[in-house]
Amino acid sequence: MNLIIRKLKYSLLIVLLLIQANCYYNPFVQKILAPDPKEDSSILLGLPLLGGLTPAPFALSIAGQIRNETGAVVSNAELKVIHRSNELEGLDSTVTTDSGGRFFIHLSTGSTTFEVTLLGSTYFTFTLFVSSPQDIRVSEIKGNSNPLEVSSFFAYEPGNQPSFFELTYSIPYNNQILEYTPESFNFYFSDFPQGLGQVQAATWLAENITVIPAISLNNVEIMSESIFISAANFTNGVTYSITLGPGIRSQSGIPLTPRTLLISCLSECGY
Repeated sequence: MNLIIRKLKYSLLIVLLLIQANCYYNPFVQKILAPDPKEDSSILLGLPLLGGLTPAPFALSIAGQIRNETGAVVSNAELKVIHRSNELEGLDSTVTTDSGGRFFIHLSTGSTTFEVTLLGSTYFTFTLFVSSPQDIRVSEIKGNSNPLEVSSFFAYEPGNQPSFFELTYSIPYNNQILEYTPESFNFYFSDFPQGLGQVQAATWLAENITVIPAISLNNVEIMSESIFISAANFTNGVTYSITLGPGIRSQSGIPLTPRTLLISCLSECGY
């Protein structure tokens, strides 16, 4: 009986060894257990190619705005393309800013450098970088020592140019350092603003004008393309932030592009 059991054990061992040998020499199994190093290297060499792919350039239409060092819009300025990283058919080469300092241009993704001319003279140059409709930014401004603004970008569908309602200028102006106490804020716009209607002045001010730190505002007066607001209770040595919100609308119903101004009060300003 013991002899029979021993023979069965040896037979089973031989069968298992034969199965293992067949699996190892099976081409499919062998590729898994001992892959060809040449195949491995070819796969690894292909990986950098996949990581290095970049999207093809494409054209899009954008709106932007130019303001000078006082925060006033710059109208009738000519923008001329002097260099672009991607040339595509149908792109604009020159555009002119409108009464709100706005320019509308069809350009390509990548970088585009503009020369801005005002009243026949070079005003400054700037480079615009665009990677997508959501990523539009100025990478460089040259040729003018003043703190100019090129901003307020908006991508839109070609042939569907949007309309804007803009604050064009203000007194006091943006970043002004006051040596006196202002009696009012004077705001000027690119179109006629809506009147107050049945809304009380205090309610209209609370909904549309924010000043930090707080001061007293009252007596709203709207005339043609301007709004005058009486102001009081300034404090000397304080910088104020004044924000005009989109609740201010043009007579045609276009909301104001929100705008924040900064003014600083010197020692005599609070008296």
